[in-house]
Amino acid sequence: MVDLQKLDGWLSILTNIGVLIGIVLLVIEINQNNEITRVLIEQQRADSSVATLRDIAEGDYLAPLFVKITGFPENKDLATILKELSAEEQARLRAFVAARFADYENTYFQHKRGFISESAWQEGAVPGISFWAPQWKILFPPRGPNGRQEFKDEVDRILDSGIALDHH
Repeated sequence: MVDLQKLDGWLSILTNIGVLIGIVLLVIEINQNNEITRVLIEQQRADSSVATLRDIAEGDYLAPLFVKITGFPENKDLATILKELSAEEQARLRAFVAARFADYENTYFQHKRGFISESAWQEGAVPGISFWAPQWKILFPPRGPNGRQEFKDEVDRILDSGIALDHH
């Protein structure tokens, strides 16, 4: 005769082993999905940067505007340059610079959540923020375009750190 208690014990052990295997497989799948998400987000970041540069290079409006705000041989500051731009150029510049703010703000929060690697943040976003932040503050005083305070505090920290500027 079969000892039902022994059988029940063995079935319980096998069930628990099955549950453990299932949990391990679930953790592996979640980690793979997280890594795929990180890769996709970083690819989207790269695509966004390429699109911005393409807009500047190929567009009829942004390239000349960019030359005006960065290429004066007299080294005028942005506040002076703004006064020399037409109303249409000022509106276009504000829209472009506000879009860069929103893009970097989004990048910051994705990085905080672990969806953007530390190297992508430090080597790509931080230099870009250090370049754009002074323009955000001039075009949208006193502290840049509308956005979350946490990101604005991070921008101030980046600027205070003196990280070298890069044109992003």
